[in-house]
Amino acid sequence: MSKSFAASSNPQRSYSSVYRAPVTAQNTLGANGSFTKSLSGLSSSIGSAIWQAPSHWNVGSSTAPQQPTVSYKKPPKVKKRTPEELEITKQKAARVASRLALDQPAVLNPDVDTPFTDHLDVVNRLLPYHVFQQPKEDLEYLLSGKGKGKGKARQLDLQEEVQETTFALECYRRRQAIHKRMRNLKIRSGKRLAPDDQAYVLAQSVLETERNETAQISIELRTARADLERIERDKRMASGNMGRVTQYPSATPATMPQYYRPYPYPYTQVYGAPMATGSTSTFQASPPPLPLTGYTPYQSAGAIPVQLPVASLPALHALGIMPVPASSLPPEGQPQPAAVLRGSTANGTMLSLEINVSLLQSAQMSGLAMVLNSLMARSGQVQAEAMGNSATPTETLAKGS
Repeated sequence: MSKSFAASSNPQRSYSSVYRAPVTAQNTLGANGSFTKSLSGLSSSIGSAIWQAPSHWNVGSSTAPQQPTVSYKKPPKVKKRTPEELEITKQKAARVASRLALDQPAVLNPDVDTPFTDHLDVVNRLLPYHVFQQPKEDLEYLLSGKGKGKGKARQLDLQEEVQETTFALECYRRRQAIHKRMRNLKIRSGKRLAPDDQAYVLAQSVLETERNETAQISIELRTARADLERIERDKRMASGNMGRVTQYPSATPATMPQYYRPYPYPYTQVYGAPMATGSTSTFQASPPPLPLTGYTPYQSAGAIPVQLPVASLPALHALGIMPVPASSLPPEGQPQPAAVLRGSTANGTMLSLEINVSLLQSAQMSGLAMVLNSLMARSGQVQAEAMGNSATPTETLAKGS
């Protein structure tokens, strides 16, 4: 191997490495002005050094300068194959082409209705898709001529290296971000009055203590409510018993208290036009006792038994007093109605009621008093008319005598 210094058009020297055969082993001057000296004394592996004169010296030429040497890439040597190898290659190419020709219709017109029978059937029916679905990169490598040998391997290695480097950079950025967050958390924790772990334990203990106290207070509250309901229920029962005893002190009317007087209600009399009288009586009769309108009767906290006609029910309903049958009363401990219907007498024309005055409002009590006063006035008028009718025969007998 020898080094050649080729002449160029500029005055400076240019160097190019070409393969040349050694000219001679002595000092010679060529026809183009090149000086050659053998370098066999240094080393046999170095070869000979050939020095060429610049083109502007015009050595060995009297007209035009010499053109520079152009080197071309040598075509690759074609491996000579034997006729047997060429025949085998042709046969392989024909078989590959025939298989591709058979696989193409199988891909274009697939059998999607028939199920697979075995593994061999799966391979025969699905393999053509893999044959025709070659990656685009592999096809480009094959068409460009760079898909073989070291070029393809080097490019694949570069791609893998680029991917690995990109992934490594991403991991590094994520690691740095995690370290930064951890550092900020430590700084923030250090600025607090107490460490985070101790503060967490203390907060948990305080929360547990407050939870226990809340549960204890809830239990005490439920107990107090139960006691209050029991006391109120006992009071209601005691007041009801006291009202019943007050209303019925004895069975004899002689021992009946002065504030209570039974009211006879002869409601069998048809109200309407007054009864016709033959003459007016002249004897003195004791007038019936008038109701005391200004007297406030004794009001007991319990239920008061009252007998009212059926015709007074609309007036009670207008006042908001709804009698409830005794069979429909709510159980003990629940709100009781103000009026309870105990039964009926006089062929259903009179109703026996128990009215709890403590459950009535002031307007309801006033309305109930007006209803009772009107009933008493009406009963007094009926009694006076009855007494006048009874005195008429006596007056007639006196006149006849």
